Amino acid sequence: MLHTRLVTGAILIALLAGLLWLDARWQDLPVQAWPGGALPGGVLLGSVAMLLLVPALTIELTRLLRASGVSAWPIGAALPVALAAFASVTFASWNLPVAARGAAIVTTLGLLPAIVALTRADGAKALAEVGRWLLVAGWIGALPACWIALRAEAPWWALAGAVLVVKVNDMGAYFTGMALGTHRMVPWISPKKTWEGFLGGAACSVASGTWLGEQMGVGGMRGAAFGLIASLLGPIGDLSESILKRQAGAKDSGATVPGMGGAMDVLDSLLLTAPAAWWLLGVRGVA
Repeated sequence: MLHTRLVTGAILIALLAGLLWLDARWQDLPVQAWPGGALPGGVLLGSVAMLLLVPALTIELTRLLRASGVSAWPIGAALPVALAAFASVTFASWNLPVAARGAAIVTTLGLLPAIVALTRADGAKALAEVGRWLLVAGWIGALPACWIALRAEAPWWALAGAVLVVKVNDMGAYFTGMALGTHRMVPWISPKKTWEGFLGGAACSVASGTWLGEQMGVGGMRGAAFGLIASLLGPIGDLSESILKRQAGAKDSGATVPGMGGAMDVLDSLLLTAPAAWWLLGVRGVA
């Protein structure tokens, strides 16, 4: 299993590097119809995410919810909302305000079932519908789009570095926990996670975040702040998905990534950290 994970991890890194390289080649290509007359960063990444990533996350979330005994939207209803939420953030970051507003309207239409439930004085159903909308529009729609928004404001290597800061936390926590871990964090969710591993992962994230902030020119303090936030939100994202999988009686969210499970298994720690990356590291004009 470890060998498969390592091979798959190397392939994923190579694919991301290739996409980032191509995305950088696309950036600033002259397109008269685009505002400013040239493509911004993130167009290729955003397009791939809309075609592959968001649909995969939608399918996996829907399956996990149903396996947990939770009533979930049909994929045909959930996918347009997830895609529209993703598009509303990315279009805004690409300076396409009309398209962004249109996508935001489509996203908001996903609240119609909640409104209908309210008109029928069914408060429980209204809350359930709002919860479903938040999972679809927020968790698997808007959150991953923040990474594309970061790419629109920062060079490709900054995005790669930010992803590395998050994943370094995972690796630091794993190896520190294996070597020193004795105090379990939340054994009922994830028996192998320890407080020692958490601290080791946090130290790795803060150190790598500090270095990234200095390289980007935003300052080591902002980079360290991102590393600290990533060390908190990353594990929360991981544990949130673990709760969902435990309720569903599933080991993984899917089987699309050999040795790692599904798209959600790979991205769980990256989803919640995306807004922090955009907020702290997104700087237009850094090259």
